[in-house]
Amino acid sequence: MPASRWRQEAKHTRRPLAHVVRDGYRYEMSDLDQKNPSPQASTKSRLTSSAIVETLKKRHIGVPLLGLLTLAVAAYFVLAQSPSTLTNASLEPDPLAGDRPPVANFTVTSTIGETFELAQHKGKVILVSFWTSNCSTCILELPVFSELAKRYESEGLEVLSINLDTADIGARVASDVWSKGGFEFAAHLDPERNVAKIFQIETVPSGFVIDRQGRMAFNSYGANDWLAPETRQLLEDLLLEK
Repeated sequence: MPASRWRQEAKHTRRPLAHVVRDGYRYEMSDLDQKNPSPQASTKSRLTSSAIVETLKKRHIGVPLLGLLTLAVAAYFVLAQSPSTLTNASLEPDPLAGDRPPVANFTVTSTIGETFELAQHKGKVILVSFWTSNCSTCILELPVFSELAKRYESEGLEVLSINLDTADIGARVASDVWSKGGFEFAAHLDPERNVAKIFQIETVPSGFVIDRQGRMAFNSYGANDWLAPETRQLLEDLLLEK
């Protein structure tokens, strides 16, 4: 499917998952979550960084569908072992690029005190991910984002991860998970949810891609397959834009 068409249809074709609502947010549930609602993670669950799973267990965060674990592991093989070139790009300009809405400028601070201001990163393609500590699907996406950042950083991709917990919880969980995961990007905090309001976040995980001109190119309110060929084509097409 051409990238430009996929951008319009993807959010309408993704099968909606069952969900629960906690702390004012909608959390998507995998099939495993529905069959086994126990918050205790399976001892057989494996992630490339096993320490991340241990963190999930200690914090009683249920590990979702095995496919998400497989997705996290696959990221290391699908992306890390392939050459860092834009092999999935369609090489066709997006005829709807001019219709992309601009994203309002915002500022968010990382767990180590560094400030990210969107306006200062114009010229980069920004993948924004919103997550919370009790969303296991969100946390299991982090290794995938890390591999995307590693593969496409030289091409102009930045990953912006934003936690929506209260400041103390967000900082503590992010510090713990990042120290064990060794991710290629920083953890940022939005305890007042000011940035979340700009993106109209009601569901976690939620992901967005902002183009080099600071315009919204893609959004996914809910879990998304960031390793799918269509997704990688979208990212690479945007990285080819000036």
